Amino acid sequence: MFIRALVKDDIDQIMDFSLGPNESAWSKKALEIALEGVLGGTYLADVGLDATTGQVMAYAVASYAVDQADVQHIVVNQSFRGQSLGRQLLQALIKGLVSRGAETVFLEVQPSNQVAVNLYQSMGFECIQKRRDYYSGVDGVREDAWVFSLACL
Repeated sequence: MFIRALVKDDIDQIMDFSLGPNESAWSKKALEIALEGVLGGTYLADVGLDATTGQVMAYAVASYAVDQADVQHIVVNQSFRGQSLGRQLLQALIKGLVSRGAETVFLEVQPSNQVAVNLYQSMGFECIQKRRDYYSGVDGVREDAWVFSLACL
């Protein structure tokens, strides 16, 4: 996988991602706003590309200000999962955030997303808070959010 900054032409490929049953995609508008934030110096957005075909396989978006960053979204197209692409992309994102002054990186995750929880914990993130009924769930049942943080000092 080759990792580079998100560009406008990537957005249509991202809109075609195949996701799991309980996963929510970002809208095209949300991705365009993130791209504007990249240009404005408040967001970092990376894509993981297939080195042979140039196809977008994954993306990650984070906002940052002063010494803190928030991972907003990290998604691997369902057809490419199980290849450590999420880990590689998150590592690159964190490196980019640290180079921009981030000392702490935060993110939220649904506890039912065990693959993501395992990834974050294996990378040193620690659960620091639980937000009750934060996410809309299936059949109107809401799900908590776990807030994780990573000290990058």
